[in-house]
Amino acid sequence: MDLNAHIIASLSEGVAVFDSSGRLRLANSACRCLLGRELPRAALPADILPDGDPLLQAIILALDGTRLENHDIHYPVPDGRRRWLRVDAMALRDTSGSTLGTMLAFKDVSELKRAERHIWQIEKMTALGRLAASVAHEVGNPLSAIDIQLQLLEEDIARHGGQLAEGASRRLQIARTEMHRLDTIVQNFLRFSRPPALHLKRVEPNDLLRHIYALVEPEAREHDITLQLDLEPGAPAIQADENQLSQAVLNLLINAFQAVPDGSFITVRSCVAGTDLQITIRDQGHGIAPEDLERVFEFYYTTKDEGTGLGLSIAQSIVHQHGGTLTVDSVAGEGTQVLIRLPAAD
Repeated sequence: MDLNAHIIASLSEGVAVFDSSGRLRLANSACRCLLGRELPRAALPADILPDGDPLLQAIILALDGTRLENHDIHYPVPDGRRRWLRVDAMALRDTSGSTLGTMLAFKDVSELKRAERHIWQIEKMTALGRLAASVAHEVGNPLSAIDIQLQLLEEDIARHGGQLAEGASRRLQIARTEMHRLDTIVQNFLRFSRPPALHLKRVEPNDLLRHIYALVEPEAREHDITLQLDLEPGAPAIQADENQLSQAVLNLLINAFQAVPDGSFITVRSCVAGTDLQITIRDQGHGIAPEDLERVFEFYYTTKDEGTGLGLSIAQSIVHQHGGTLTVDSVAGEGTQVLIRLPAAD
C-alpha cells in the first residue's frame, strides 16, 4: 500500500473515489462502515445503491460535475436506522485540467443534527417562556373562575333533580373535564418556560425503580403486560430530585404501555456505564418510523390520536436538568429502547 492509500485508509472520514467512467476505484473502511454495506471495486453507483436512495442521487450529481459542499442527506442504513451524512464532492483533475474522476467524502453528523435540534428547541422554549410569563396568569385565572361557576351550576341543577338535571349534569362534567385538561396544558406550558428548581439528594436508583415498579405494575398486569426489573446490584447512587426523576421515568413507562400490544414484555434495567448510571426501558411495541424518530422530542409532536406530545419532552428536560442524557433508539416493527444516562453521585 502506497503512502496516499495508507493515509486514506486511516481516515475516520469516509472516502470514495470514482473514475471518469463512474466506476468505484477506492473506498476506505470508514466509508463502508458509515454506509453499512460492502462497496465492490469497479462497481457502478447504481449497482451498489437502490433507486431513489438519497446518497445515489448525491453521487450522480457529483459524477455529473456538480461540486457538493456540506450536502446533508438523511441516509437509511440497511439495519433500518437512519443517520445524517454530510457529503462533500469534488472533481479530480490532472495537471492539464482533464477530469480523472470524482472524490466523495462522508462524515456522520447525526450527533450534530441532534444538538442543533436541541438548541432550536431551547431557543423556541425561551421565546415561548416570554409569552407564557405574560399570558399564563391571564389564562389561568379565567379557567379557575369558569370551573368554579360550572361546579356551582352543577349543584344548582342537581337540587332540582329529574331526567333533565341528570343529562345536564353529565354535560357539565364533560365541560369540567375539558377545563381541567386546559389547565394541565397551561401548567405544562409554564413548566417548560420555567423548570422547577431541583431539590437534590443522594438517591439509590434501584430503590427508585422498585418504587416506580410498585406503582405501575398493577396497570401493566391489567393490560396483560409483563413488566420486568433487571437491576444491577452495583448501580451507583446519584444526586437527584427524586420526585422529578420519578416523573420522567413514569412518563417513559406510560409511553411504553401505550406503544405495546397486550401480552408484551417491557424491561426496566439499571447498570453501570463507565462512571455513570444507565437506566434502560425497552419495549416490544410497533417501534417508531424513522421520520418520526427525528421529532420525538419536539414539543407537542405526537402520532397518537390522544395525547399532548409532552411526555418525552418533559422527561428529556428533567434528565438534562440532572446533567444527564436521554436517547431513543427504535426500529419500526421491533420495538423501542429509551436510555437515560446520569452522572454518579461520587
